[in-house]
Amino acid sequence: MVEREDSNPDDWSAHALQSFLTTMWSMVVDEDSYTDGHPSWIDLSGHQQGTVPTGAGTGALHRILACGVNPDDLTDVVREMQHNLLYGVCQLIDDPGLLGIGLDEEWSEPTDFRWELVAVRTTGPAGRAPIHGLHSSLDDLDPSGRDGATRGRPVPAPLPGYPLHARLAVAQARGGDRIQAINTWRKATGAPVTEAKAAIDLLLDQLRQDPESAP
Repeated sequence: MVEREDSNPDDWSAHALQSFLTTMWSMVVDEDSYTDGHPSWIDLSGHQQGTVPTGAGTGALHRILACGVNPDDLTDVVREMQHNLLYGVCQLIDDPGLLGIGLDEEWSEPTDFRWELVAVRTTGPAGRAPIHGLHSSLDDLDPSGRDGATRGRPVPAPLPGYPLHARLAVAQARGGDRIQAINTWRKATGAPVTEAKAAIDLLLDQLRQDPESAP
């Protein structure tokens, strides 16, 4: 059967766009995953799939960590570089001109073609639909909820299942800045001071009872 351009592709092409970008984000280091107190992506053995390979990369990590660099800082640098790469790829597919490609007269590559991401339906009626707006939608699907921005400091506490404001408020409280922690909670939720304080204290108590989940 010859595939046709779908006459009403909006619904499933939007789903395809979200699925594609979500998959791309899944390739970025997981800043909330820790193993033995260190970011899980820093596997100096280099044997686990998706971790830093053995060789020069592992040696460089050993030297960097030996200098006392905070592993969370490494995670932030790596994640930002990965995000920049993904964003650049999305721009390249959407419109090479966004990267300046083809605008310089000295550009040596041919410009009589373009790239395009096409969703191909694999169930139901055969169909195809171009997917546009990759670069403008990428940050909307950032699993951290920060729209592609870095974490800053303090690093939000690794509390699986809790929203960013809760994790950040807990980190601020543990760092001794309870006023900022309460303000962070109130800004995100609109809760009164007493309610924000009680919610933060509850999470702190849970962390004290389960040190393994502490940042």
